[in-house]
Amino acid sequence: MNSLRHKLQAAGQLSPTDWLVLAEAWWALLGFQLVLRWMPFNRLEAFTRPAAGNSRVIPDALAWAWRRQKLVSMAARLHLVRMTCLPRALVLRWMISRRGIPAQLRLGMSKSSRGMFAHAWVEMQAEMIGEPQDIAERFEILKGCE
Repeated sequence: MNSLRHKLQAAGQLSPTDWLVLAEAWWALLGFQLVLRWMPFNRLEAFTRPAAGNSRVIPDALAWAWRRQKLVSMAARLHLVRMTCLPRALVLRWMISRRGIPAQLRLGMSKSSRGMFAHAWVEMQAEMIGEPQDIAERFEILKGCE
């Protein structure tokens, strides 16, 4: 019951714009999750890049991107299927890039005694959006993704 109360309080704090972004993120997550199965990754990744000449100035773009990341994460938690880091990162980069703001998709690998692990995240202005600052130290960025 405590969890439901917390979710309802969080929902009550969303603005109408947040609700629209949340819906956009939910549908985009579904779309990217499906397309990841059939489209070559390089074509899908290219789709998330900003179009040439499509740049706008958004005051405090980092705070704007962090808010989008929180809403993408919320949409992922509300989804019918488990959303991994890759569709979440692709959607976040797509949402940022649609506004003409440059953002980089990072793919990293980590090897430990427990096995190999992969992770995807978004960087903007040399800051990892929605990630701990040591993420780049824990994962070696794959060549071509730097």
